[in-house]
Order: sequence, then structure tokens, then C-alpha cells
Amino acid sequence: MSPHRLLFIGVTTLVVAFSSSLSALEGDAEWQKVSEVVEEIKNPKTKPTSREEAITMLKSGLTSFDTAYATAVKAAPKHPTRWDAALFEVMVERAREMAGVPAPQKSTVTLEDILKAEDAKPTTKSQASLMRVMMALETVEKSGSDSAAWITQAEAHLKDFPTEPMNRMVEGKVKSMQAAAELKNKPLELKFTAVDGKAFDLGSLKGKVVLIDFWATWCGPCVAELPNVIKAYQELHPKGFEIVGISLDQDKEKLMAFVKEKGMEWPQYFDGKGWQNEISTKYGISSIPAMWLVNRKGMVVSTNARGGLEETVAKLLEE
Repeated sequence: MSPHRLLFIGVTTLVVAFSSSLSALEGDAEWQKVSEVVEEIKNPKTKPTSREEAITMLKSGLTSFDTAYATAVKAAPKHPTRWDAALFEVMVERAREMAGVPAPQKSTVTLEDILKAEDAKPTTKSQASLMRVMMALETVEKSGSDSAAWITQAEAHLKDFPTEPMNRMVEGKVKSMQAAAELKNKPLELKFTAVDGKAFDLGSLKGKVVLIDFWATWCGPCVAELPNVIKAYQELHPKGFEIVGISLDQDKEKLMAFVKEKGMEWPQYFDGKGWQNEISTKYGISSIPAMWLVNRKGMVVSTNARGGLEETVAKLLEE
């Protein structure tokens, strides 16, 4: 799952908790108004019928939120629920960009402020910590920077907030990042029984260049890429190029028929688990096709081999 999707789920989770907490505050009309506005943003009474209408409604909702929030803060500036509102404000930063509604000019409340606040609820702090972890993850994935610092931060979050509902996603990402880090330090190990019943061991292909192709028959871009993959195999297999397919299919018979029809002569891993495929999950594969190249020494030298595959493989074969 991508960071954008995780952030969206986080917003939804927070909105539910936020609305519930504010609704329980009796006699506080100003903060109750904020609750109502947030609920309307989350679950509008009238559903939009187009993207344009959805953006218009979002724009109206954010504007109403800003007005209600400012009024509530003025009426009760030290109310502990201010931290819930501040967290919601952080979470809708991207929504503001999409709707063209800039944040009001005022002192910014950061996630760190929320985490340090003595009167913020534990659930609010948990959400703030999760948000901080996911924002840091997105930065790491965009920049390609070292993941070690993020893993340390994520593990600290898991320790400090063990009951956070979304921790399983963080745990999964930590696991996949740790596994991916191993690719840089030692040869890739890959053993399985292929869909045709034959045993496969990547170690037996030392001295050859190998493409690890994460794909599925139902994946349009995968099928579109297949002619390039087959061409590279036909041209370079005699020189030492091999391919291994990691299929995210769930229908074994359909996979076998497709492979036979297309003349895909290389081994295929299949466990029928789709996106929960054990090998792709281990390495955090969240979109396909994902194409890795392994050099003659058994080291993964590329995790993005789409585009110019034949040329790249030819160069590796010359090493």
C-alpha cells in the first residue's frame, strides 16, 4: 500500500475519533460546531456526482472548518480538544492544495507540539505519531535516502503507541524495508517450487544475469511490457540471460495457459495469494510490474528495470 493511501486511511480514522470526542462535550456550542463541520467533510449528506462537485464541496467544507475552528479557539483557547483540531488540520494539508483553500494565517501547531502536549488525549498523540512516521516514509521513498533512520523512528512509534489501530501497516513496511536493505549487503536468495512442479534455486544461476519479474496476467501494464521482456530473452538468453517470474495471480490454470500461449519458458512462482504473495510481500512490492535485475554475482543491481531492458541486460552481461 502506498503512503498516499495510508495517509487517506489515517485521515478517515482521525475524523471518526475526532467527531466522537467532540460530540461528547456538552455545553460547548463552538466546539460542537467544529465537530459537525468535520463530520460533514467526512460524510456529506449529499454525495458528489462528479470530481468538480466533490472539489467544490471540499472547498466549502474546509472554509467552514476554518471559520468554526477559529471561533472555537477564541471561545475556549485552552480546551484540550484543540489538539484534535490541530491534528485534523495537518492531515488535510493536501486536501487544501486540491481544493485551493490555503490555511489561515496563524501560529502553526506541529505534530511535535501535539506529541509534547500534556493535555492531548493518548489517541490524539498516537495519531500524531503515526502521521509523523508516514510523512517521513514518503520523504524517504521519494528521495531514495537511507531507510535506517526511518526504521528507527517507526520502531520507536510502535513501542510508544502499541495499540494504534494502523500499526500493522507500519510493522509491514518496517519488515519489507529491512528485507530490501539486505539486498544491498548479500546475494539474493530465492528458492521455490515453480508452477510446473520443478524446483528453482536462484543460487544455481550464479554467473548469469537474471530478471526477477513481479507480474500478473490481470495486470495491463505487465502484459503490455511482455513483448519487450520476451524479445530481450530471445536475444540474450544464449549469452547468459535468465528470467524468473513472480506471479501475483490467484488462478493457477489461467496462469499456466497464459504462460504456454505466450511462450514464456522461464520458471514462475505462484502461491495463489494475489497481493498477499509471500515473496512480493516480503520485499514490499506495492505495484506491478516490478522488475529487478540480478548481476552475475547474484546481487540485485536494479529494482526498476522497465525501459531499456535489453540494453541494460547487455551491459551487465559484459561485466
